[in-house]
Amino acid sequence: MWERGSVFIKKAGTIIIAAIILIWALSNLPIGVDYASKESLIGRIGTFVAPVFKPAGFGTWEASVALIFGIIAKEVVVGTLGVVYNAGETGLEGAILQHWNSISAYAFMIMTLIYIPCIAVIGAIKRETNSWGWTFFSIIYSLALGWIISVLFYQIANLFVC
Repeated sequence: MWERGSVFIKKAGTIIIAAIILIWALSNLPIGVDYASKESLIGRIGTFVAPVFKPAGFGTWEASVALIFGIIAKEVVVGTLGVVYNAGETGLEGAILQHWNSISAYAFMIMTLIYIPCIAVIGAIKRETNSWGWTFFSIIYSLALGWIISVLFYQIANLFVC
């Protein structure tokens, strides 16, 4: 168990660190833009995708980028938010409290829990089914299900909040 656990932690840690370094680099490019701004490459990617998530209450470029990179590994969602919010001194909790309300934060968590599993799981689905059709179906199904449930939660919860 220790051996397998150690191998997993090294492999997962390497993937997560590599993803965070990529996110950091995209937050600094092109040269001359403010770090993790809307004008950075990561901001442009997030801005393009953000309108899709507006009905769920988290239609910001930061949330969109976190979900995009969360496909690499779900743990990367938190790291991405830390990078794009530049959550150094205030911490991620302070940044989230500043940018989101509780309903949109819950809707974001619902989406994160339900949408596309990580790359490793997608690879396992492909390997087990030996079909790109089933693999793409599982990706589209989980994306749609996550989006629908998070939108329903956000819209219904807002009906009860004055």
